[in-house]
Amino acid sequence: MPHVKSMAAPVAVALILGGCSAGATPPQGRGRLADQRTESGRFQCLVAHHLAAQKVGQTEIQIGSPPAGPTVQFEPTAGAAEIRQIEGTAQGAELIGSALVYPHQAPGAELTVVENCIGQGVAEPKLGTTP
Repeated sequence: MPHVKSMAAPVAVALILGGCSAGATPPQGRGRLADQRTESGRFQCLVAHHLAAQKVGQTEIQIGSPPAGPTVQFEPTAGAAEIRQIEGTAQGAELIGSALVYPHQAPGAELTVVENCIGQGVAEPKLGTTP
């Protein structure tokens, strides 16, 4: 019986402290996703290089006027973008992280700037590892 009494006190203290901290914790909702277009300065980079970039919808950037200018479409993850390429629903797009870059008829110099800006903050996978 002495063991039961000696264990009851620490258990009671743990329950009380656990209950107090649980009451003070703010609710954990779903939160907001970061806007991948502006994350890591991607959109700002395009504008800084004097490209006529505009945000379209929730996940796209249009550079110049369609259909000649490149279009960048962001997927939720790099894996989701890769799946789109594998399934054939992103034909002609270059994969940069979670972005699908559709070059359309953009000149090479402009595409280099777009690729560099969109690639900001994208970690290069190391050989022998999975991203």
